[in-house]
Amino acid sequence: MSNLQKVIVAIITLFILVFTFEAVHARPLNKEQKPMQTESKNDSEEDALSVQVDGVGTLKDDVAAARKMAISDGLRIAVEQARGVMVKGETEVKDFAEIRDEVLSKTKGFVRTYKILDEKQDGNIYKVTLEVEVMLADPKAAAPVKMDEQKYSTKVPRIIDEIRFLSEKTNQLAESLRGRSKTSVFSVEDIKRLHRRYVVAAQVLRSIEPPAGKQEKINMLLNAVRLKMRAIAIFGRAIAGKEMPILLRRGFELNQKGNNMLQMLRSNG
Repeated sequence: MSNLQKVIVAIITLFILVFTFEAVHARPLNKEQKPMQTESKNDSEEDALSVQVDGVGTLKDDVAAARKMAISDGLRIAVEQARGVMVKGETEVKDFAEIRDEVLSKTKGFVRTYKILDEKQDGNIYKVTLEVEVMLADPKAAAPVKMDEQKYSTKVPRIIDEIRFLSEKTNQLAESLRGRSKTSVFSVEDIKRLHRRYVVAAQVLRSIEPPAGKQEKINMLLNAVRLKMRAIAIFGRAIAGKEMPILLRRGFELNQKGNNMLQMLRSNG
């Protein structure tokens, strides 16, 4: 073996030893330590409306059957309650309210997930308290509202008007938080209402099937809404004093990304 070959082998051996040392001594992630997250685990989770309800079941001979009945009762109430919140949702864009109600009339509601907060037996009644995530429609199913070119050209601009209104309010909130003012024109309840309106807007977008060639625009609108929705959730926690500055900056970034996406849509007509 020549001297040059010996040098090459020595260098390769050194690299292997260094890599092996780092791999063996690398510090594993503690199971209790999780990466900091500001986004939800999936998109459908963000598009769901969260409600808390009570359900009851009549206890006859089988406690398990009464419990199952109580859960079913709670889920039914949750869907009805969520639809009621959506129908009564505030909006300054009248035409959007009409589109929203049209979509609601063609959907039955879909329970994305639920969590049992409390359960107990009271005599012959079994009671449960549930936290339920409700969507207008099953995201895996076909969109319930199909639009032709004429309907698309008249309805979608109204949806965009609603989204622009929400975007402007979110931008105002962001500027207020950037200024670090001690008082804000937005209360926690105001922010909750804004968030609910974003959820409804996202659900409406998910529930329509646009004509050929228009799906990309709907997807961009939906992505912009999701970015803004994530930002408003962070801003809400900041107003409540539950957010760290580093995550607040993440909220500003998400909001700006949503602004950029809406601007692109505006530029492209």
